[in-house]
Amino acid sequence: MSYTMWHALGEFIDNSTQSRTNYGSVIDQVLKEEGTPLVVEIIHDRIQRTITIRDNSVGMTRDRLEAALKIAMPTADSVGRSKFGMGMKTAACWIGHKWKVVTCEWGSGEEWTAIIDVDAIAFQGAKVPLTRTDVDSDGHYTRIVISDLHRNIQQRTEETIRGYLGSMYQFDIRRGALKLLYNGEEIPAPADYDFDTDPEGRSMRMDLPEKTIGGKKITGWIGVLRKGGRKFGGFSLFQNERQIQGFPNAWKPRRIFGGVDDEGANNLVAQRLTGAINLDGFHVSHTKDAILFQGDEEDDLEEFLAAVSDDYRKYANKRRGTKSNPWNRDKIRDLVDEMRNEFVNPEIGDALDNSLLPPIETLQQNEERQAASVTDEDKIASFQVSNDLTVIVSLQEKSEYEPYLSIAASATPGTVHIVINGLHPYYVDLDSTDAIDECIRQYIYDAIAEYRAGKLAGRINPSSVRRIKNDLLQVKALRVENAAEELQSGPMTVGTNSATAI
Repeated sequence: MSYTMWHALGEFIDNSTQSRTNYGSVIDQVLKEEGTPLVVEIIHDRIQRTITIRDNSVGMTRDRLEAALKIAMPTADSVGRSKFGMGMKTAACWIGHKWKVVTCEWGSGEEWTAIIDVDAIAFQGAKVPLTRTDVDSDGHYTRIVISDLHRNIQQRTEETIRGYLGSMYQFDIRRGALKLLYNGEEIPAPADYDFDTDPEGRSMRMDLPEKTIGGKKITGWIGVLRKGGRKFGGFSLFQNERQIQGFPNAWKPRRIFGGVDDEGANNLVAQRLTGAINLDGFHVSHTKDAILFQGDEEDDLEEFLAAVSDDYRKYANKRRGTKSNPWNRDKIRDLVDEMRNEFVNPEIGDALDNSLLPPIETLQQNEERQAASVTDEDKIASFQVSNDLTVIVSLQEKSEYEPYLSIAASATPGTVHIVINGLHPYYVDLDSTDAIDECIRQYIYDAIAEYRAGKLAGRINPSSVRRIKNDLLQVKALRVENAAEELQSGPMTVGTNSATAI
């Protein structure tokens, strides 16, 4: 399954919130008397390498637990956010080799535990043992403990997880129906939108008019942000008040946002036009991270939103004249002055004075060994930039003492590896998605420029690399302009060069 950690964890939150909805007549009054909302807590123990998800929902009896453990067998409870009968099992197996479920339904006085050893079941025909323990009849909970994890979760990833989960369940959190905790820290809903106003002082936000596509009702709103950014623009898609796709990778249909990829062009519309679209009844992927439009549904939705948002798009573009130039001399002077302490300090001086440079052959051999050590799991993406050049981007987490970056030619002709050391201390402070995005983008430009300079000149010269990189950076702006013209003149033709996720 092509999960991300936040979407995998979302499967368990879906089950907890849907269970509360299904058995609201029972658990709502219990929670009210206890003076608590529904609480879902995620605990990541980095030392023991376990992830625990626990809630105070209604819990399960033995029969319901057995039904929940059957793969792809929807039960009577499989509705709303939990409709495939797969989420808990696939997510838990994706996260770790072993997991267990401990649950008690309110009023039963019985706690049931199921222990799942994924490898033993898959390869040795093992069964799932169930054990019963007598407990207080007032107990109501489910606790899932996943161990022997497949992947490590770094601290910076945990910040991303909190951000995504807060956005995914913002409806529940805002109305007080859900309290979401990660390692004891409460996850808030995203900050309220700061909408722009028109010349008469009215908020640039409007509810969508009534619309039905394929027999399914479309609801939601659109708006123009006062201050935008590429990660803030776009439409967040919801189903059953649970975000399927949204911040910071919202849906940006090209007919509305332009561009040549799913992120849209980096223009004022893509940065400031936003909205939340409720798509109840539409098909979603098994990992619940994408709407799977059927037939003409996507085209019909784009056409509807393009018509509704036309005035807002024009308004967003009119604001270009009032936008301050971030590259003006005073701002750049202030920015560089703020960086002064980063470069003017005893530690930097010592590092320069004491640095030693091994022979160039040794450096090249080290980078080639780094590229050769890349595994399929390390590889993130492969870009076929031209007929004679493929760039493979990989992320390794071996040691904080390894180089922050390696760029090396592969044993395969025409292939260059970009190997990022995720444990390097420099990356710890890069907690902004935009900063990481630009960092990786520059690595790719550098790799392509170095490769081309080496092909043309036989050796890599810094001035030659910068000259070729300049040409590549100019292409980025030209590409956006060409795409905009193509959109206006007719259907877009997709280029032949491709980027393949690995």
